[in-house]
Amino acid sequence: MLKNIVILSVFALFISCNKIDPNPIGKLTLQQIRQQIDPSETQQILFTLAADSMKGRESKNGGYFKAAQFVTDYFKAHNIAPFYSNYQDTLSTKGVKTYNVVGRIGTYDPQKKTILIGAHLDHVGIRESEGDTIYNGANDNATGSTAVMQLGKFLAQFDWDQNIILALFADEEKGLKGAYHLAQRFKEEHIKPDYMINFEMIGKTLTTGTNQVYMTGYNYSNMPKVMNTISPNFVQFLPEAKELNLFKRSDNYAFFKELKIPAFTLSSFDFKNFDYYHKSGDEAKKMEVENMNQIIGTAAFTIAKMMHQKIEIQMEPEAVEE
Repeated sequence: MLKNIVILSVFALFISCNKIDPNPIGKLTLQQIRQQIDPSETQQILFTLAADSMKGRESKNGGYFKAAQFVTDYFKAHNIAPFYSNYQDTLSTKGVKTYNVVGRIGTYDPQKKTILIGAHLDHVGIRESEGDTIYNGANDNATGSTAVMQLGKFLAQFDWDQNIILALFADEEKGLKGAYHLAQRFKEEHIKPDYMINFEMIGKTLTTGTNQVYMTGYNYSNMPKVMNTISPNFVQFLPEAKELNLFKRSDNYAFFKELKIPAFTLSSFDFKNFDYYHKSGDEAKKMEVENMNQIIGTAAFTIAKMMHQKIEIQMEPEAVEE
């Protein structure tokens, strides 16, 4: 009997020592995580969202809904569950009914901390102009939407101690309407993310160098320092972002204003590296997919490490004065 007990104890010890870590993120290197962000998929998603068939991803002409369905199908295929029924947070802008696409990773637990990752999916649609009338919005913001989709796919492979919500916003181009709607709904439902990371226009190489982004509201929290500790030189300070008050001009601001949380945008559009902002020439073939793929891979590594290490993101006094 004693011999059997010893054998069972040794076997149990062997099993426990070789148990698969439900979240091995801590052991994965930047290179290993980057390899999971497939550049061919990055290109495929980008070119699909910025195709002429999407009609500039505007709700009124119906193009937005084709893009939203594409995102929904992607979420379903990669173990990202609906946060609301059918992934839809419905709103109306000037009489046109539309919706944010909102998914979650794992089971939502209100007792856990929550991380929100987002980007606006919409663009300005079809406009009168010489030549091409479809404003495809490849950089603005098929690139950011691609990032959120691929980050969701990557993060959904693991178990997390935090809730992760993914949101692709409608009607950003009409005054951040989709983001404000979701932020206000979160407030009513007592959902308060610990922080929000928003992706906007990452299809061109930042003038300061490859695989770099800048953060709006750079001095408003410890997030840039945290991210650069994990991934050195990834997040830059862009003077124009402060001068042009870009902090208030993307979807992050709705969550900062309504929920009083750290909410910031990562971008590589610096007003020097792209001449087609809100022009019909904003097309997928002009994007630098290799650099964009590096940015998404580095963001995946950085965000995963932040969550795994349970790093607190804290606001600075300067932000409180906003």
